[in-house]
Amino acid sequence: MVMGWRLFAAFLISLVLAACSDVFFHQPYRVLLEPSQLGYEVDDQGKITIVGNNAYVQVAPGAPGGYLERYEYVVVDDSGNEVFAGSSLGSGFVAVEVPEGREVSQDGQVRYLSKKSDPFRFSLDGRVAAEHLNQGAPLNWRVQVTWFVRTFNDNEISWTQEYQIKYPLQ
Repeated sequence: MVMGWRLFAAFLISLVLAACSDVFFHQPYRVLLEPSQLGYEVDDQGKITIVGNNAYVQVAPGAPGGYLERYEYVVVDDSGNEVFAGSSLGSGFVAVEVPEGREVSQDGQVRYLSKKSDPFRFSLDGRVAAEHLNQGAPLNWRVQVTWFVRTFNDNEISWTQEYQIKYPLQ
């Protein structure tokens, strides 16, 4: 009988851990772009116009709230090599509030749900667009962005996402 309870307890613990795995074992945030790629247009006179992206932080159920403080990025070519190696080109500050991935009702019930931040602007850098065009607009250039969230309990969480550069992007 004791062996049966231990087996049941082990099963119950594994279920609880599986339910929490999205928050504790996976990335709790992602920055999504609209449009989903970074890009630019070029007119008949050769003037580059950067296509603006709306971005927002997608929050996993149960993730802590905080602020998306900053980002750093590198541009890589189709071989994975940095295009502007050693350059301090890619960084910036955002200061966007990231909502908590849960809600507490008036009766004290906690609901874990996915949320997203208010939109903010994040677009391709003009220097990157010019170099991409000068190199013949290769198909597989990407921007690798490391995002930094400072949670409300003062922990810093960082993760890296990759966005493709596209010309023309309409």
